[in-house]
Amino acid sequence: MIKLYSTDETKRIDQLAAEYLGVNSFELMQLASAAVHQHIKQYQQVLVITGPGNNGGDGFVIAELARQHGQVVHLMALETIDKLSGDARLAADFFQGQVLDLKDFIQIKNSAFEVVVDAMFGTGLTRTVKTPYTDVINWLNELALPVIAVDIPSGLNGNSGRVEGVAVKATETISILTLNKGLYTNDGKDYCGKVSHEHLQVPCEAYQDINHCGELLHHSMLSKVSRRSYNSHKGQFGHVLAAGGQKGMLGAVLLAAKAALKSGAGSVTVVTDVSHADSVALYLPELMSQPYDSKNFGIELHQLSKNTHRLTEVLLCGMGLGRSQWSKQLFKSCLKSGLPLVLDADGLNWLASVASVPENLKVITPHPKEAATLLKITVDEVQNNRWLAVKLLAQKYRCVAVLKGSGTLVSDGDLSWCCPYGNANLATAGSGDVLAGLVAGLMAQSFEANEAAQLAVLWHALSGEYHEYGLTMTASDLLKTLHLAIYENHE
Repeated sequence: MIKLYSTDETKRIDQLAAEYLGVNSFELMQLASAAVHQHIKQYQQVLVITGPGNNGGDGFVIAELARQHGQVVHLMALETIDKLSGDARLAADFFQGQVLDLKDFIQIKNSAFEVVVDAMFGTGLTRTVKTPYTDVINWLNELALPVIAVDIPSGLNGNSGRVEGVAVKATETISILTLNKGLYTNDGKDYCGKVSHEHLQVPCEAYQDINHCGELLHHSMLSKVSRRSYNSHKGQFGHVLAAGGQKGMLGAVLLAAKAALKSGAGSVTVVTDVSHADSVALYLPELMSQPYDSKNFGIELHQLSKNTHRLTEVLLCGMGLGRSQWSKQLFKSCLKSGLPLVLDADGLNWLASVASVPENLKVITPHPKEAATLLKITVDEVQNNRWLAVKLLAQKYRCVAVLKGSGTLVSDGDLSWCCPYGNANLATAGSGDVLAGLVAGLMAQSFEANEAAQLAVLWHALSGEYHEYGLTMTASDLLKTLHLAIYENHE
């Protein structure tokens, strides 16, 4: 998998890369700028916008390389050269063309150019962007031209992926040496465009001693899902008990149960309110059902588990569970069952109130609001540091945590993984129920909890990202096309 790093880690890696290549820091800047220039050399008219620091220095070197290449270069420096220092000042002196500044903004607006290079702020930005940068960034975002960001779109936080007030919406982001974790989660995917990685011929072994904070999931992992022996039967692929659906809320647990079945689980039983248990088969005849009576069903749940005689059994709870007394009793029954437990939706709200973490808890799948409830913090605090939040969830509840959202994260409390796929098609009612069902279904097929969560997140994201219905897709539509992602990634 591709490793992801924090902004502090990338600074140290820059030093190690220079040592490996036998160059100084300014020469490393020149090599990085040459790599970026390869992405714009096809354009004749180039606008480069620089800011303070080494990201601005990159911009000056890129501009000079373009000038030497015969391209027409317009360079607007938003930080005056006399305020630059170190490599940034060396880079400004390296540029032999005309340097425009903010007072020339009108002239820039009226100039002809085909591409813009964003070299205002680098990965270390942690403060809110202010004028004059906000004015320039807002203008850039209105242009119908390619915008190439150096390392990261200016205004995007390299660690959290959140916009610091305003950020450049890049067409392409050229990341040098390493990839920052903020590129792929939160707002990152909306602002980075295509992410290209330039290694500068530095092998990862050169900085293998630097701890990475996460890894990117890759679609090729899904090939594991379709590997089965010809000589197989349904008993080998486990049984899922999907518990939820209080009166009037059957739909959510049905979506999860169907997802578990379509993931390849051998069989699925829906444990739900007595008022609609008998109707489950009318919606999907492949599903079994078991009515739950909060007065006496606790014993029956244990018996149902013991009498199945299946190789693997997984309990999924929370979808349409509600917050009633019936819901509370079903949740308690699930905790007492001893079965490997996956919790979603209202199951997470009940989890937040328990005195101790259930020993059978294996996976939780919260969205940011549910994560905030579980961690007893605000949603903003979750989103400001999603990587930390998912790790804390896994550590606090001693299980695998899936933090849903743009760039869904998975953590086992030690390592964390980010899914770079998926889009707003998945922001629809029932989508999370489908994801939870996939997790449980894969666990029933003997995938370990961590791997099942990773595969489910990938499967869910890829199925939604390219769905032919686009934003009109419903969770039921998503279920109908899960097979496409598997076939496309079958080895």
